[in-house]
Amino acid sequence: MDDGSTEPAEVGIHRAGYKPERIIRQQNQGLLFARLAGLRAATGKHVLFLDSDDLVSAEKLHLQVAALEESGADVSYTDTARTTLDRELDALVIEPDAPAETTTDGATFFIRVQPAPHSPVFRADFLRKVVAEACFPPDLLYNPVAEIWFYHNAAIHQSRAVKVPGPHTIIGSHPGARLTNHWERLGVASLAVMEAFARTCPRTPATARARQLVAEKAFQAWRRLPRGFSREFDRRELEVWRSLKQNRDTAMLGGESFQLLARGLGPVAAARLLRWWQNGRYEDCRTMRRDELLRLIDLLPKQA
Repeated sequence: MDDGSTEPAEVGIHRAGYKPERIIRQQNQGLLFARLAGLRAATGKHVLFLDSDDLVSAEKLHLQVAALEESGADVSYTDTARTTLDRELDALVIEPDAPAETTTDGATFFIRVQPAPHSPVFRADFLRKVVAEACFPPDLLYNPVAEIWFYHNAAIHQSRAVKVPGPHTIIGSHPGARLTNHWERLGVASLAVMEAFARTCPRTPATARARQLVAEKAFQAWRRLPRGFSREFDRRELEVWRSLKQNRDTAMLGGESFQLLARGLGPVAAARLLRWWQNGRYEDCRTMRRDELLRLIDLLPKQA
């Protein structure tokens, strides 16, 4: 899938010595729409999203497809490793990450595990159903976090996951400035997805698990915000938690220190105190100017 690259992908692929059976080129629309176009064009039984700089182990596809066939699950995933893409492929230094959580519950996988986009291998018919019955449509605003648009819409479906142990998914980071180096863009796009989910997810018993998991994810993301980031962003992320939480259980919102404080102060006050104490300042970790951040946040849909 060539999403309007400056140099047609076909040129670079042939230069590298490969002869793909089919290349689809479209006007640039961004990551989410490129993946949707690729899914529409796919003819196989299984789907894996790979970007041009993604790396995988030689046995990844065989192991994950075999796990899907044996278990009857809808999606398979693996542990991850990471490397910096600063040298030739054979010389890359690859470091394994801590093992990902093991779960067979689809909602837990899609919202709490929420792996790198090239970790999951899906049953194509399941993923097409997710797209066809999406509770909120794709939008250019979600492009920086295209995978979590799929994950949030998949979480409301009854589904099973299967984990293949081992770091078969390799995350490559670039030493230069790229979209994914701007964590603010990822944060705003993630908030946009969570807000859309909160507005549109059906309030039924069947979606209760997914709604609770997204609530917990929003609260955890809110807790990680640096001091002095954005009051508007701060308010809206916390509102996602308030609108989706199913109960007063705080077990998944923080560790022992948080739980101790939350019993006396409540979860929000406890988290604010810990954020002030533990989190650094935005000025020390920002990757864009303040006016750029404000313009980015202003792209979020206006609230009623």
